Amino acid sequence: MIVLKILAFIFAIGIIILIHELGHFICAKKAGILCHEFSIGFGPVIWQKRKGETMISIRALPIGGYVSMADSTMEQILIKEGEEIGIVLEDGCVKELILDKKMDSDVRGTVTRIELLGVHGEPHEVELETEQGVKTYPVLSDAFMVASPKDRMQITPYDRSFDSKKIPARLLTISAGVIMNFVLSIVLYIIISFATGVPSNSNEIGSVGEGYPSAEFLQAGDKITAINGNPIESWDDLSSVMNSLAEDGETNLSIDYERNGIPQETKSCEAYVVLNNYGLSNIQIDKNATKKPEESHKVMLDGETITLKKGVQVGNLGLKFGDGVKEQKPSNDESYLKNGDYLMAVKLHKRIDSDTVLEEDWNIIDDWKNVISTLGATTDVQYFEYLFYSQEKDDFILASTPIYSYSDALLNSQDIVKYKIYIGISPTYHFEFGGCMANAFKEFGSSSLIIFKTLKELIAPSSNVREVGLSDLSGVIGIFDMVSKTVSAGFLSYLSLIALLSVNIGIMNFLPIPALDGGRALFLLYEAITHKKPNKKFETILNNIVFILLLILFVFVAYNDILRLFK
Repeated sequence: MIVLKILAFIFAIGIIILIHELGHFICAKKAGILCHEFSIGFGPVIWQKRKGETMISIRALPIGGYVSMADSTMEQILIKEGEEIGIVLEDGCVKELILDKKMDSDVRGTVTRIELLGVHGEPHEVELETEQGVKTYPVLSDAFMVASPKDRMQITPYDRSFDSKKIPARLLTISAGVIMNFVLSIVLYIIISFATGVPSNSNEIGSVGEGYPSAEFLQAGDKITAINGNPIESWDDLSSVMNSLAEDGETNLSIDYERNGIPQETKSCEAYVVLNNYGLSNIQIDKNATKKPEESHKVMLDGETITLKKGVQVGNLGLKFGDGVKEQKPSNDESYLKNGDYLMAVKLHKRIDSDTVLEEDWNIIDDWKNVISTLGATTDVQYFEYLFYSQEKDDFILASTPIYSYSDALLNSQDIVKYKIYIGISPTYHFEFGGCMANAFKEFGSSSLIIFKTLKELIAPSSNVREVGLSDLSGVIGIFDMVSKTVSAGFLSYLSLIALLSVNIGIMNFLPIPALDGGRALFLLYEAITHKKPNKKFETILNNIVFILLLILFVFVAYNDILRLFK
């Protein structure tokens, strides 16, 4: 299985980088720009092959790629007057300029004059001083400079360089990678949408999830007619009723349904609950967690004797520990809430800002309705102390490290509902060309907006407490972990992740940051507005500095990814 996950990861990253760089490459070739190398990855070469005038490379580090486009100043830097070089001739014209003194050549001499650019239409030629005297040799426009037997680069006449092209052509070439990432994402979302279809707005059940309480009596093809006495005639009705019940904290449901047109006996069903704002749920409770807390147990909390109720048993958890200002980790010898434990009592602290906190009284937990009413009203970062019954300790424990919430602003930025109840049913789906296309573009738009909202929360948080930081970013290792999980979830989930990553990489690459495509586009816009080319030396130095900073960020993100995996 691990081999499949590694291959799936390589394909996902590879296709996104390939499509991105292919966009640059195609537009560069259309504009007549000479491309020395088309590389997937950075670092040492794994595989390399020349195709036409471009070297195709696969390199060791899968953190990006590049198209090495011709620079109009490169040859003038590599070959200077007074330097000894060799030349290889073809019909009296230079086809190779040999920089390596150990390599064979037809003629060897000292450069007295060289013109390889032809900025103003000057002929391409090199003048050499040899023992026989000074002689001028015409240079072919597709001649190669050879630094070593393995290092060959085609010369760049000015009209084949990136700098020689008009601003619209250069801007399109720079932007093409991002455009191709968007195209890939849209195509994948269309494939997914066509494969799944669009949901039908009927009250008929398309599928029932395994492990949900409703699976004990519901099956595909049944029709829900009422929930808790609320009539259901369409899927919109069902969604509306479920959302209303969630807001009321109602998790004990009575379900009326029909099978083959025949009304069935009303069934009671305990809904699954997820509080995304705190990472609490009762989904997939550990089957080995069979111990139950003692009823009417009395405990001392803040100097007051309190009688506990039955509490709620928790399942899968996504908890963040701390007080909302700084994330904390429970110590190794500290007991904290885990899958199968019972949450018995909570004490909520409402954080107004980094210095001000309003403290509420202890609230005894009796059911999930009580949990939702107590913890579901988060409008800003809050945290709570808690008492729980531990399966491991078989005892009631007052946790030392509190649990804190995500704010509404952050949840909204990720299109995540604060809390929801589930009974594990899905609607029927059907194919509809217009609806499928609309859904695909809707998914693409939603994915794009999420990225911008996340960046906004990273730079200018909506709440009084910063909830998203650099430590929350994921890199290559984090992406591998996500790919591993989606591979297990199915092929369509895998395609959906590739589509999301393609949007992410496209947008992030086009941010106005030097060393990225967006930074280069910004310099081009400056040139278009001012009609002056930016200082080449300044641009190069700035790009190099930012590139080094991005590499440092890459290492930092990879380190945090590793820490998360071990957690």
